[in-house]
Amino acid sequence: MTTRAIFFDLDGTLLEWRRGYREILAETFESVVNELRAEWIEQYNDAFYESFEAHEPNPVRRAFTSVIGCSKSDQLAEELRRREARACHPPEGADRDLERLSADGSLGVLTNGVPEWQRYKLREHDLEQYFDAVVASYETGAHKPNAAPYRAAERRLPADTYAMIGDDGADTDGARNVGWTAYRYDGGGFGDVPAVLERE
Repeated sequence: MTTRAIFFDLDGTLLEWRRGYREILAETFESVVNELRAEWIEQYNDAFYESFEAHEPNPVRRAFTSVIGCSKSDQLAEELRRREARACHPPEGADRDLERLSADGSLGVLTNGVPEWQRYKLREHDLEQYFDAVVASYETGAHKPNAAPYRAAERRLPADTYAMIGDDGADTDGARNVGWTAYRYDGGGFGDVPAVLERE
């Protein structure tokens, strides 16, 4: 019998954003330090993406530390994590669809992100129970579409064939480059999975 593992991207796929990230970040500053300077968001974003692409430890805390004239980096990081989790939600019917899919085969999460942050969001939305493996790019030393996260996923969840569902070209291009089936998710839930994968 042929086995298949289906991996889902997290941000924008399993969890859809209901609010803009700049708004979330602005509210984080205002909540913790009771102030928001115009330059802080750009300083944070620049520092975060530099640290993130370099796979430096604690990129969120490092980014807050780099913001000039703003302290309380630990409190800011924790507040941002909470607000980020509250600002995204699973698609309608996700629990039903994931329960159905997990009964028929193996499911995993393959996400560009910091492991503890991504697992926190899964737990907050009670999704972790459906997945046999959670692979974050930080654990592999490279982000999608690099092959490393996909190869790590294969080691974590052995199967005969693999499929990737994600909302970004990095998800689907990376998957196809390593021989996986891939489906570009554009919202609407997962009711047509796995049938939609058969057409890919």
